[in-house]
Parts: sequence; C-alpha cells; structure tokens
Amino acid sequence: MSIQTPRNNPPPRRRVSRTLGLLEEKVAELKAEQQQSLERCAGLEEQNSVLTTLYVASQRLHSTLDRSQVLQMVREIIANLIGCEEYVLFNLNPDGLLHHVDSWGLDSERYQLLPRSGVIGRVVDTGEAFFVHDGDASHTTPLEASLTACIPLKRNDAVTGAIALFRLLPQKFELQELDRELFRLLETHLALALHCTELELYAGTKIGVTA
Repeated sequence: MSIQTPRNNPPPRRRVSRTLGLLEEKVAELKAEQQQSLERCAGLEEQNSVLTTLYVASQRLHSTLDRSQVLQMVREIIANLIGCEEYVLFNLNPDGLLHHVDSWGLDSERYQLLPRSGVIGRVVDTGEAFFVHDGDASHTTPLEASLTACIPLKRNDAVTGAIALFRLLPQKFELQELDRELFRLLETHLALALHCTELELYAGTKIGVTA
C-alpha cells in the first residue's frame, strides 16, 4: 500500500521557499529599523553639537566686560562659526542714525554713519532679520550690493543696532540652520553684552572723576 501526501500540505521545497521569503522580509524590516535608529542618533548628535556651539558662544560673549574683547569674540564667531569674511556692526543712536561700531573685510569709512534706509534700515525698523535667499532684496542700496544677511540687535525687545553680513568665505556656499541659530543668539546676547561694556565704561569713568 502506497502512502499519499495530503493535498493541503505543500511540498518541502515550497515550504522552504516560503520560510526563506518570510526571513528575508524580517531581515528587511530589521534593516529599516536599524537605519531609522542610526538616523535618530545622528539627529541627536547634531542637536547636541548645535547646543554645545550655542552655549560656548553665549558664554564667551558674557565672559568679559572689556568692549574690545567682546568685539574680538564677535569677529571669531562670525568668521569661524558662521563663515563670513565681511561684516559691519552698527549701533542705533538716539539721533536715529546707524553708527559704525566694528567691521571686518570692508572699507569701514563707507559705513561710519548710515541713514535707516535700504534693507539694513528695514531690519532696524521692523526688528525682523533679513536673509538673501528668503527675503526681499529689491530695495538694497549700493552699499548693500553683496549683503547676505542682516540681524537686528535687541535688548528688552527694543532694537539697539544691527549686524550686516556680506560675502561668505569661498568654501561656504550658503547659510545653514546652525548659522540662523547663532544669529538668534547674537540678536539678544550681543546687545546685552555690548550694553554691559557701556555700563562698565561709564562706571569706570565715574570712579575716575570721583577720585
């Protein structure tokens, strides 16, 4: 008597093939999960790096009351962290004009005193930052021809000045998200740091007069 294989039981080869197919699907799922985990870890590492950079930059700005040292730190942040080789720092004086405080890579004489016009003037008037890739650059003045970004400086929500950034370093093609985070830090922390240096200078002058 011959033994017949039940029809509802697939041949061994078919069962092996089905098992291999299920294993391949499982391996693909595990690989996808691993890739997602790696991407999440990379994202967390990038966030930590950004936070560390911002923390170090803010600490440096508030580490001294010497105005020249604060300005030197600003130069280093703009050159080394942002990657810009030309910038001008302005102070908004009570007369409503923008007075040159510091600059790098440009003819400072051309920026000693500016009216509140063009893109820089609009940034000061509105308190909103300008970025050349996503802002309206239709009303730039001749002095703003190569303007890349302009950031208002604020203290207690009042605009006290601005930083105008022009050409980036040759190896830097455009501003990144970290650059914008640094700009947001400079917007408030630099204004406060500069104000503290003014108070220190004023206090030193008063002590000298009293003595």
